[in-house]
Amino acid sequence: MSFGSVLLLGINGIIGSGIFLLPGTLFKEAGRASVWAIVGAGAATTLIALCYAVMASRIDDDGGAWAYADRAFGPLAGFMTGWFGWFLGVITIAAELAAFLTALGGLWPAVHTRWVYAVIALSIIGALTAVNWFGPGATEWLDNGASAAKVVLLAAFIGLGGWAVLTRGAVAWPTPSGADGTFTGAFATAFYMFTGFSFLPVAAKAMRDPEKTLPRALLIVMVAVTAVYAVVQLVTMALLGGALAGAALPVAAALAKVLGNAGRVAILVGMLVSILGVAIAVSFDTPVGMAALATEKHLLPAVFGRTNRFGAPAVAILTTMALAAGLVLSGSYLFLVKLIVLSSFVQYIATILAMLKLRRAPALPAGMHLPASWGIALVALGLIAYLMTSFAWLTWAIGLGTAAVGGLVFWLDRRATP
Repeated sequence: MSFGSVLLLGINGIIGSGIFLLPGTLFKEAGRASVWAIVGAGAATTLIALCYAVMASRIDDDGGAWAYADRAFGPLAGFMTGWFGWFLGVITIAAELAAFLTALGGLWPAVHTRWVYAVIALSIIGALTAVNWFGPGATEWLDNGASAAKVVLLAAFIGLGGWAVLTRGAVAWPTPSGADGTFTGAFATAFYMFTGFSFLPVAAKAMRDPEKTLPRALLIVMVAVTAVYAVVQLVTMALLGGALAGAALPVAAALAKVLGNAGRVAILVGMLVSILGVAIAVSFDTPVGMAALATEKHLLPAVFGRTNRFGAPAVAILTTMALAAGLVLSGSYLFLVKLIVLSSFVQYIATILAMLKLRRAPALPAGMHLPASWGIALVALGLIAYLMTSFAWLTWAIGLGTAAVGGLVFWLDRRATP
C-alpha cells in the first residue's frame, strides 16, 4: 500500500454515521465545549492508536487486538478480547442500521412507527444475511460507493455551511450555558466517532515500510479527521444555535438553513447511502472475524468456522445477524453507541497492556520505536478509566453479561477439547 492509500484507508475507516447524527447530542451534553470534547477524544484516541501501531509493526498476525492479547497473555485473554471484538462488530451493525432508519425517518416519518421500523430493520438484516451468504464479491462496490458518499457529503456541508456563516451572516451562536449533561459524557460519546482507527494499524503488514509509514499516517489521519469533526460541530452550532440540542438529524437540519428543504433531502439521501454501505462492510467483516477465532487460533468452537459451498462462514453469519437483529430492535442509537465505546475500550486496554509486556520481547521483530511508551500507555489507560465512569448501569450489565457468556463458551469448548 502506498502512503496515499494508507491515508484514505484511515480516513474511510474512522468517518461513519456519528458525525451525521451526534453533533446535537454532543451539544446537549456539553454546550459549546462539545468542540473541545471532540478535540480531546481525537487526541486521546491518537495515543491509543500509537500503541496499536507499535503492536502491528511487531506482530503481523491477522486479528488485531485479540492476536496481541493472545501472544502476550495466553488463550483466555485472546479469546475474551476477540469475543468483545466480535460483539463490537455486532453492535456496530445494529447501530448503523439504527442510524439508517433515523435518517430514513427524516424522509418518511412512518418509519418512526414501531411496526414499520421493525419490518424495515428485519428486512435489511435479511438482505445483509443473503448478501454475505454468497461471499465478499457483492460487498466491495457498495463499500466503495459509501466511502465516496461520505467524503462528498462532508465536503459539501463544510463548504456550503461555512460559506453561509462567513458571507451571509447566517449565525445563531448558542449561549455558553444550557448543557443538560456533563463534559465527561460528551467526551465518551465523541470517542465513538473515532473507534474505526483500528482498521489502520491492523493493515500494517500490507504497507510499505510500516515502521515509518504507520506513525506518520496515524498522526495525519487523526489530525485531519479531528479537524473535520470539529469544523462540522462548529458549523452546526453556528447555523442552528440552541436548537442543535434537540436536532435528531443535525447536519441535515443545518444544511436546510442554507439550501432549504432540497438541501435537507439531498443530504439525507447521501447519508442513507453512506450509512448503509458501512453496515454492509461491517456485516461482512464481523462474521469473518468470528470464524477466524474458531479456525486460526481455535479460540471458539470449530462450528463457528464452518463454511457453506460459497466459502462464506455460514454459522458465524447467522449468529452475528441474529444478535444484530435483536439489538437494533431493542436499543436506541445512542444506547448502542455507549455499548460500542465500552467494547472498544476492552480492545484498547488489551492492546496497551500487551504493548507494555511485549515491548522488549526478544522473540519479536524490533518494529516501531515509540518514545515515552510507558508514559503514553499510562495516560491512555487513565483516560479510559476516567471515561468508563460515565457508563450507565445497564451498559455495565450488558458488558459483564457478555463477558460471562464468553467465559462460559471458552470453558465449555476447552472442556470438550481432548
